[in-house]
Amino acid sequence: MMATIGAALYNLAFAMLLSPLYAGITRKLRARLHSRQGPSVLQPYYDLLKLMGKDDCQVSPDLLHRAAPMIVFTGAIAAAMLVPMGFRAPLDFGGDGLVLIYLLTFSAIGTVLAGLSSRNPFAATGASREIMLLLVVEPVMAAAFFTFAAKMGSLGLWEIATGVAEKGWAPSLVIAFIAALLVIQAESAKLPFDIVEAETEIVGGPFLEYSGISLAAFEWAMMIRRVVLASLLAALMGQWPVGASPAVGLLLHPLKVLLVLCLVEVVAVLNPRVRITQAMRFYEGAGALALAGLLTAVFGM
Repeated sequence: MMATIGAALYNLAFAMLLSPLYAGITRKLRARLHSRQGPSVLQPYYDLLKLMGKDDCQVSPDLLHRAAPMIVFTGAIAAAMLVPMGFRAPLDFGGDGLVLIYLLTFSAIGTVLAGLSSRNPFAATGASREIMLLLVVEPVMAAAFFTFAAKMGSLGLWEIATGVAEKGWAPSLVIAFIAALLVIQAESAKLPFDIVEAETEIVGGPFLEYSGISLAAFEWAMMIRRVVLASLLAALMGQWPVGASPAVGLLLHPLKVLLVLCLVEVVAVLNPRVRITQAMRFYEGAGALALAGLLTAVFGM
């Protein structure tokens, strides 16, 4: 019981307290790649505190408009409780990987509700883009996950992580991992797939009419979501080194997350934003790749 509580507190602290630091590090990396000095790595903390100190102006009396920030934030926090962060997740159970995908989708639906309830054409455009992305991105992630689950014989993320480390990589897992890596870019709302917010086109999309603590909840939730996605990808890579103590896992996991987030940021820097139709065609191809990986796993490869 105490171990579960300790794991829950660790996951919560890691996701909530370190996610702004990761955002600051990747922002600094982006600036360096642009040959700029860039802000301090602590700037995201200052930004969140500044937003929390501002008035929360509600432009719509709609209950969904008020609830959307908490839907997005609680979905991200709940997802953090299900992903291994160097050891078994605090809410670990046989199908936690599947529930994690549901929670990530639930959090994204909160973004859709925010846009549709704002009564702003830019926000509605962002919401419609989010819906279209969900329809092509989430099936790719699900197919990639089921490929790993089929090869490891379990829907549990910890079992998958330890199984990959012990059994090694099969061709189907390589294909599925590439598909999952492609999905992370859109799930993280990073270029070239940050078309839901697209500041230069629809000035923030679904978040346009939010301010104060509500906007802070959206910003913080996205930082947490990126850490969760990076942790998920780290789990799919395998729990290495095999048989390492929990202390070693605790030390290595932050580095794995940083590696994934830096890779995502480099891809974002090197690519321009695509149109929604281009994004959908791209993820249709990624879906075919993920499906090929799943079929390969079913046939034992």
